[in-house]
Amino acid sequence: MKRVLYLTIIALMALISCKESSPTLTPGMWRASLMTQDSVEIPFVFEVKMADNDTVFEIITGEYRYEVKDINVTGDSLFVNMPLFSSSFKILLTKSGMQGHLIRSSYTMPFKAESNNSARFKEAHSIRGVAAGRWQIALDEKELIGEFEENESSVIGSFLSPSGDYRFFEGVVNKDGKLMMSCFDGGFIRLFVADIEGDTLRNIKMHSGFSTVEEGKGFRNANAALPDAYSVTGLKKGYTTLGFTFPDMDGNPVSLSDERFKNKITVVQISGSWCPNCLDESRFLMEMLEKYSANMEVICLTFERSDDFETAKREAMKLVDVAGITYPVLITGHTPANVKVALPELDNFRAFPTSLIIDKKGKVRKIHSGFSGPGTGVHYRNFVTEFTSFVDSLIAE
Repeated sequence: MKRVLYLTIIALMALISCKESSPTLTPGMWRASLMTQDSVEIPFVFEVKMADNDTVFEIITGEYRYEVKDINVTGDSLFVNMPLFSSSFKILLTKSGMQGHLIRSSYTMPFKAESNNSARFKEAHSIRGVAAGRWQIALDEKELIGEFEENESSVIGSFLSPSGDYRFFEGVVNKDGKLMMSCFDGGFIRLFVADIEGDTLRNIKMHSGFSTVEEGKGFRNANAALPDAYSVTGLKKGYTTLGFTFPDMDGNPVSLSDERFKNKITVVQISGSWCPNCLDESRFLMEMLEKYSANMEVICLTFERSDDFETAKREAMKLVDVAGITYPVLITGHTPANVKVALPELDNFRAFPTSLIIDKKGKVRKIHSGFSGPGTGVHYRNFVTEFTSFVDSLIAE
């Protein structure tokens, strides 16, 4: 009897000990990384915030924070749904941190994270003042512009392409002169590495997602510029505006001939919730709508990956929620590949997002292809100045 009682006590103590030692999620800074198929680490940093049984992750790049709220904590398991881009994490808490996978529609990537660590790269920012500036980069068949700024602890910036920017990057230049910058927001997963030799970038590699690797070279060029974003897409001969009619989120038909758009400047945004640059443009258009509320309207035409109304609506609502959109979002019923079918008036459609600026008489005055957001620094600031100046001139007409 004593032996049975003794064994029972030992078992209970072991059970209590296991429960006490079970790993739990802790608030604070975490260093995370995703692993490519070539075992290359793409690092990022996030902060865990916990209050009143509510857990939030904030993914950090420079001053930019991307908030993730859909987090389910069950014991030592985490299930994290990213707000956009059809990405999620399945994570197991361990004594050393986290491990698991990022799940995308076409691949999964191994994931790990350690707490109490805010160093994106293990190497320090050892050499300063050599990365800042504008760089012209040839990456396989692509022509990009790198726009970088430096501070005491890091290099921040982005890459511009004719279809938009690559959003927010952060990194370091190590003691050997190697530039290393990474980006993660659920949509873009990228690592850029290059050797800086004076005004030249050598041995460039851009790792994207699980398996893509592009190589190239670059050089410093303060005058580097992309093709004019207003010259890419136009209207076919004989057209001056768009003649669409699509349902809004409530199923009500909306077209440019509706009363609310008469005698107002209207921006028609061609968008999709799967598009990272569309998020940046949506936030920009909300700022412009607040600034010009008496004189301007915005309409979003969303092209989701399903042509089913309810499915497309659910996906579009994710962008609405994250960007805080209050302007009409219309469900086109077309997938991204069918923009030309939905909008036959367009000539040479190339990029998501694309925006059309329509004057008070209903005539398309400008079409802007792509979007370079806040991560591009001076390019974004110049765009804002250009856009507001043009809208002011249309209001004055």
